[in-house]
Parts: sequence; C-alpha cells; structure tokens
Amino acid sequence: MIENPKEDFSLLIIGCGAIAGGYDQGDIKGPNILTHAKAFKAHAGFNLAGCLDTDLKIAQNFADIWGVNKAYESFEQAMRDRNFDIVSICTPAPSHELYLRKLQNYNVRLIFCEKPIADNLKAAREIAAFYPDNMAVNYIRRFDPEIRQLAKDIQDNKYGSFISGKALYNKGLYNNGSHMTDLIHMLLGPVVVKAASGIIYDFWPDDPTISAKLETANSGQIDLIGSDMRSGMVFDLELIFDQAIISLTDFSQTIAIKPQNGPKKITKTMQNREMFNAVSNIYDHLTQGAALQSKARNGLLALETCDDIRRMAGL
Repeated sequence: MIENPKEDFSLLIIGCGAIAGGYDQGDIKGPNILTHAKAFKAHAGFNLAGCLDTDLKIAQNFADIWGVNKAYESFEQAMRDRNFDIVSICTPAPSHELYLRKLQNYNVRLIFCEKPIADNLKAAREIAAFYPDNMAVNYIRRFDPEIRQLAKDIQDNKYGSFISGKALYNKGLYNNGSHMTDLIHMLLGPVVVKAASGIIYDFWPDDPTISAKLETANSGQIDLIGSDMRSGMVFDLELIFDQAIISLTDFSQTIAIKPQNGPKKITKTMQNREMFNAVSNIYDHLTQGAALQSKARNGLLALETCDDIRRMAGL
C-alpha cells in the first residue's frame, strides 16, 4: 500500500462485475491485483466512496466485499448523493458511451474507463475530443514498466529496423483485438490496414474476430491472425527486426529478446500488478501532473485501426 498520501480522492465504481472486483474476489489480500476495486483499495490515496450496479443486490454485495462506503442502483442517485473525484467505468462495452456522455455534465476530476471507450468509431471520436486529458483508458500493457521500456528501446533503434511480425488474438476485434492494435501502436507506431478476411464469431455476437494484413510507416509487414477462442484463448506477438527477434507471449506476461548475435534474454512483465500501476499513474497525474500512460487518444487510434479492419472485411 502507498502510505501517507498527499490527497485522498473519492472513487465511484460503475458496474460491479468481473473487472470491477470479481477477478480478485477469491484473493482479496493476495499480491496479485487484477481489478479496479483491489487496485484502488491497495493505494491509500483513494477512498472507495461508492459503487453502482443496476442490480442493487449485486452492488451491496460488492460494497460488503470491498469495503465501499455506499452502494447505488442508478447513476443519477449516486451523483445526487455526493461529488466524486474519480469514476471507474467497468460496465459492458456497449454502455461505456452512455456513462461517458452522462459524466460530461459533472465536475469529475478523472475517469478510468475500461476499453473500448465506445463500440462505434463516431462516438469514440466525440468522446476522445471531450476527454483529451482527464480520462485514463485501461489498455493495461501501457502501464507495464517492462513493456514501456521495450517500446522506448524500439523507438531508440536498439534492435534495428522492423521487418515483419505476427500477432495472434481472439475473442473479438474490438474487445481483445483493440488490445493488440494498441500494443502494436505502442511498440511500432501507426499502421495501415492493407487487407482483412477470416471473420469468426467466436464470442461476441456484434464483435467478431477478424484477421488482417497491417503495414507500418517503414513498410514493415504484420500478420494479424484471429483464431477461435472456443479452442483456447491466445494473445501473442512476435516482431522481427534486422538485429533481433522479440516475442511477447502468455498474454504479454513474458518478453523474449533474441539478438542476432548473443543469448536470448527473457523478462517477466508485471501483468498481475499492472492495474495497481494504472492507479498509481492516475494518482501521480492528479497530484504531480504526471502524464497519463494510456489516454483517450491512444484508445481512439486502436479503434480506428479496428474499424478499418472491419470495413475491409466487408462489415
């Protein structure tokens, strides 16, 4: 826990499901931190002031488990009751736009929104324009120090020129594929979609998994390969540079770097602590002016690439 905080910010969690606290419910006091509630509770700079769910029993149970001050069943009820400094949006993706638009009428210091910020590009652009600097978006790999260092090393040309890559994912282009497009943007910069095909409805009825051919600014080629999550979840990325091969495997929990001349180096990331890193970044942003490591802008760029893929696939 962060001790002796400079400020104590009040938090409202909207949506009391898995990412809000459910993934950590069986391990409330353990070292792994996978959810909003556990991350904010582990940081002494925040007060879990409220939680909201359209099912009040779920909200009350969530409040009991995580020590939240008050449970609510409607957004309007919560916002009438008190002013919240921070709002975490942990609802299903189709409702993100609804709450982000409602929050435009309130003086909230910062919003921490699950990805994607909206389920359509028009809304995402409008939301990103309204929240340029006061919304963090949970593309969780951006909060990992090892992945951030890797991005810096690539940008500093430590591994030479990028040649080609292969990205494997499933469980929906917007829901999981946007994690991959954001990671590719983080490491390699913008990409252009050259082709798309192979539509698989493997989980979400409105968000199929789609394969695509991507091209970086320096003409590096990336195969984005979608698989069927009913055969097992996957999220792996391999990047070939002229001086090294870099692999991020096990959902980016492991980074392997094999130089052209030299032994392979394997590094473990902080996947089980990245949510706490995100909360710490939010606190540092509010108290010290630190830059948010994942914002609406990169969230929008990830969705723009996904939207291009959908259109090229004929959707």
